[in-house]
Amino acid sequence: MGNMTADKRLQFQNRQCDAETEATTRSLADSEHVSKQLEREIYSITSNEQMRFKNKFSLRLIEFEAWWETIDI
Repeated sequence: MGNMTADKRLQFQNRQCDAETEATTRSLADSEHVSKQLEREIYSITSNEQMRFKNKFSLRLIEFEAWWETIDI
């Protein structure tokens, strides 16, 4: 998987903050594209890895929501 270090995480956060500031004139889709591009550049995460994570996360969220509905709070 990608090369995540504390330095790279800080670099990502700084560049993402700059991109978010700039994104005030962009659409949500453009902002998401910038974030994904930063992940690829800084962490060396491929598009396929991003898609696999998104799919797995979506499945886990569905499982969590189903579980949440079963508990009585």
